[in-house]
Order: sequence, then structure tokens, then C-alpha cells
Amino acid sequence: MIFLVAGACGFIGTEFTQYARSKGHTVKGCDVFRWEEKAKELFPVQSDYWCILDEPEDVFFDKADSIVLLAAKRPYNGFCSEDYLFNIRTSDDYISLAIKHQIPNAVFASSKAVYSGENQPWKEDDLTRPSSLYGASKSAVEQLGLYYSSAGSINFVALRFAQVIGMGERKGYLINTLIDNAVAGKQQILFGDGSQYRHYVYIKDLCEAIVLAGSLKHSGIYNIGMKTSTTNLELAQAVNSAFGNEGNITHDYSKPMASNNDVMDINKASEELGFNALFDVNSAMKDIALGMRMNGTDA
Repeated sequence: MIFLVAGACGFIGTEFTQYARSKGHTVKGCDVFRWEEKAKELFPVQSDYWCILDEPEDVFFDKADSIVLLAAKRPYNGFCSEDYLFNIRTSDDYISLAIKHQIPNAVFASSKAVYSGENQPWKEDDLTRPSSLYGASKSAVEQLGLYYSSAGSINFVALRFAQVIGMGERKGYLINTLIDNAVAGKQQILFGDGSQYRHYVYIKDLCEAIVLAGSLKHSGIYNIGMKTSTTNLELAQAVNSAFGNEGNITHDYSKPMASNNDVMDINKASEELGFNALFDVNSAMKDIALGMRMNGTDA
């Protein structure tokens, strides 16, 4: 297949480009980076990359099977109404270009942030209750894409990703903090008893889900995650095991443990998309550790 990736130089875009190529697919990318900068590392052939600040786009968008919509403002540094509108407009622009150039399929990177509440596991046909303005922007783009698909303009698939595990993700949050501590042989400090649980997905499984969605001939929304949710304690234990820091965990009961547990129902993705996560947190962390050793980044 030929994939066009909007937001190709980001965390997921970079991983997906490499993964899809390893499976024999062709990937062309677009982003805000000039080809001479970061993009050249991923797309050494200039014709395979388009900077959205440049014109024209006609040749770049010709003869593709699917556009992958990853370009968006992330929920960092005070995500605001301008960011909300940016995410909607950016996705609309790319979908419109795909329709103009008769690209049959669009795959949108949505998020579990469209959900909230204790009525879990969350299912795709539940009424969405976004947990943040970022989640509201994802929900809005889902509705926009489904509108275009109902008009017969394009097949639109939204993938609601669980929290993503991968070394390219932003530093300073729980997963990469745990990894950095384990690499340094430091003690892992968990608030409370570590029983808070979340749904995760490993970046390689996520990339496979995008490939599967890009080949669909119909529209739909799918939850994408591991087979089960994982507690913070289980996550810390998996990280320590993978990086040789076993048992180095302590609990801080002086600070309240967050109560925002989450788990999604992933049966629809298995039944209709053919997606079944191959990685759990233990195998994901071992894979990350192996990759870091191969790259010499754990020294």
C-alpha cells in the first residue's frame, strides 16, 4: 500500500514510517518541517516528502491508498481553544485534500481522551464525554470524518488509542520517568499502593493497527489497546525487570494516588479490524530495553 502520513516527523509518524516500510509498504510524509531539516532523516528522497508551508501539493497526493492523520497539537503547556480549533482545521484540510485527489481511505489518530466516567470498559458506541479540551478536539474530528464518509466522499476510520508506550514519547511522564530511573538504578517511588490502572498500547502494535485500518473498505471507530489494563505497580515491576532494577520500588502514602482509572473494550477492533495486540507491558518494556542496548542509549 501507499500511505501518506500527515504529521510524519512526530513520535507516532516517525515510528509508523519505519514500521510500514519494514512491512513492504510505501510511505510518503508531510509536516511543517522543511525537507532539509528533520524530514530528510526519514525521507531521503525529496519527492517522498511535502512541507505544508510549500506549494503545490498535487504531485505529492497523487496515487495513494490511504492518508494517516497524525498532525495535531498535543495536550501540553495549557492546551487551549486555539489548539482545539487548530486540530479540527488541520484534519479538515488534510481530509479535503485527500477527497480532492481521490484517496479512498483516511485513518485518524484519535484518543481514549474522548471518554471519561466510571462506566467502564468504555465502548465505541458509548456517548463520548471528553476528559479534556484535547479529547473534545479528537471527538470533533471523528464526527467531521464520519460526516464526509456518510456523504460517500471517503472511508474514514478513527482509532482511539490507549496511552502509548514508546521511547519516542515526551519525557517527564510516568512511563519514561520509570525507565530513566531503572536505567540509573534508582528507586521507583509510587504514590499510594500503585493500584491505579490504565489501558496502554505499545507503539509497534499501534502501527500495525494503522496498517490494518488503512486497508478497510468501510468507515468506523475502534478502541486500540493491549488485551488488559495495567496497574502502576505492574508497570513499575515490568520496567524494573526489563532494565535489571528488580525490587527497587517504594510507596509514598503521604501523597494521594490519582483516581482516574481507565479501561477500554477492545473486542470490536479484534472482530472487525483483525487487530490483536501482540505486546503486553512486560514484552513492551523488554523490547524497549533491547532497542536501547542496540542503540547504546542506556549507558
